[in-house]
Amino acid sequence: MQQRVTNRPPFGIELRFERAEVDQICVDELEKSKALPATPQPINIEGFIGKHLCKNYGYEDLPDGVLGVTAFEVSGAIKFVGVSSTLDDGSPSADHRIRSTWAHEAGHCILHPILFIRDPSNRAQALWGKGSDNITSEGRFLCRDQDFRVQGAHCGYDGRWWEWQANRCIGGFLLPKILVMKVLGPFIQTSPITGTLGLPEAARSEAESLVSEVFNVSKAVARIRLAEFFPPGSAAQLTF
Repeated sequence: MQQRVTNRPPFGIELRFERAEVDQICVDELEKSKALPATPQPINIEGFIGKHLCKNYGYEDLPDGVLGVTAFEVSGAIKFVGVSSTLDDGSPSADHRIRSTWAHEAGHCILHPILFIRDPSNRAQALWGKGSDNITSEGRFLCRDQDFRVQGAHCGYDGRWWEWQANRCIGGFLLPKILVMKVLGPFIQTSPITGTLGLPEAARSEAESLVSEVFNVSKAVARIRLAEFFPPGSAAQLTF
């Protein structure tokens, strides 16, 4: 992680993580809590949060358009993690969305406590809490529907880099690379020239569907994760 002081609200500092660094942080946290299974299967993300990150968690009535919330103490300790009670309609798609929301909030828990540690002697913190509608004075991230929509190489989110980072943890927690690669084994081909691993485009859709089923995530989440490992085009070689 890199940290730098900025003149931009809402924190007065900016955190930067490499993609591989976020993945490793997620795997390390799952391993520490014994929540990383030995074989490919759905990650118990809600149980992971309750046992490892914050005992005060659950479903909550949130404002319209807000899917999840993470609240911090001024010490940086996690006070509450919640998911909107309106998300659960009993459908498979709702289950996928709930799991992604829990993983997103878990991302805030592991990456962003430092943002909420209040130090009155720090001049940068004069900017704290200003200029963002998803940071409240009570130290809460209010994660809205649009915060889950954009996932790409750049942060987007109107500059809300913290939401982009939390979204990176959806793949990191729900689709750990070490387990996904075991599922992808039958689809992977090795280049006879370079020796690199590749995912043939003809097999991509089937692979996405299988990953979606095995790990209980939406096909959209599976598609995004596989595109990180094997970018479409350019022979779809494995990236790290």
